Amino acid sequence: MTDSRSGQDSRSLPDFPGGTAVSHLCVYDWETADGLHGGSPHLHTVSTEAYVVTAGRGEVHTISAEGPARDALAPGALLWFTPGTIHRLVNIEELELAVVMSNAGLPEAGDAVLTFPEEIVADPEAYRAAVALPAEGSETERADAARARRGPGT
Repeated sequence: MTDSRSGQDSRSLPDFPGGTAVSHLCVYDWETADGLHGGSPHLHTVSTEAYVVTAGRGEVHTISAEGPARDALAPGALLWFTPGTIHRLVNIEELELAVVMSNAGLPEAGDAVLTFPEEIVADPEAYRAAVALPAEGSETERADAARARRGPGT
């Protein structure tokens, strides 16, 4: 069937928002300061994000206007949240996701806000230095930089 407005096949996700990206994510298995394993807490200022679990087990921890929450993640689970929701992924067992995010490319261009102590968040230059990962370099160097930005001992 053809959509008369666009001339496209109407079975191809009509009205799906432009600029939406889908990516594959293997969640970090690095130990965090609280003894769990996973990524750094962060938020997106204007991007909605969704997770479709494709393998493994884990949790997503969020803080939103509704308060804190912990949602279990297992294959087949779908969970999404709106801009401004602080979130982090916790890897319990080889967690892998398909990530669907609005505003494709924007999170990597300044939409993601990582959590740091107040003195870093309040100083744009200190914040920029704290979040930066090397543009060049090996995967090991980039992983070391990502671990370092989480703070001492993490």
